[in-house]
Amino acid sequence: MTLMRGWGSRATLFLLAATCVAGEPEALHYRVVSAGSELRWELPATLHTVHGTAPQVEGTVDAEPTPGGEWRIRSRIAAAASAMATGNASRDRTMREKVLETDRFPEIVFESRRIVADLARFRPGQRFTVEVSGDLTVHGKALPVRLPVDVEVLSDHAVLSGSFPLSWKAYDLADPSFGIIRVREPLKVLFRLNAVPGSNRPV
Repeated sequence: MTLMRGWGSRATLFLLAATCVAGEPEALHYRVVSAGSELRWELPATLHTVHGTAPQVEGTVDAEPTPGGEWRIRSRIAAAASAMATGNASRDRTMREKVLETDRFPEIVFESRRIVADLARFRPGQRFTVEVSGDLTVHGKALPVRLPVDVEVLSDHAVLSGSFPLSWKAYDLADPSFGIIRVREPLKVLFRLNAVPGSNRPV
């Protein structure tokens, strides 16, 4: 009887341990891909608003659980500056060659420094908002940005969306005004990024 009680106690402890291990959160590794993503901007100007797009965007979002129960999350999103377009060939040439100088600065990059998120809710059918702080590098100059990002989790991918104002003057860019068309601050950036599960890699 004593042997059975001892075995029963050990079996209970084993089951509890197994349950704890099974309940441990798993690391999340996602790739942001151009297909299904939308990155665009709106620039106020004389008489009308200039609309632009960045069709080539890619990146990674990686999250690792820590022993303390928190998550270590990092992300890097890059847009190809030379692919950005407004629908006007002359204006686009000026934007790429004289304003963004894409030969010298081929990418516009956002890298997160801190992400506040409840990843216990990261499961299909859930929607929630995370707070992201990081550095946005434009024309070789990195400046801090902070913004809310809406997250929608689907069965085979996640969607990250949001918007934020951007001061092009703060990045020491040449004035993008052209002809009688004068542009103003701020430029508004809008994004809807398609993130698909990617291969595991350390954060």
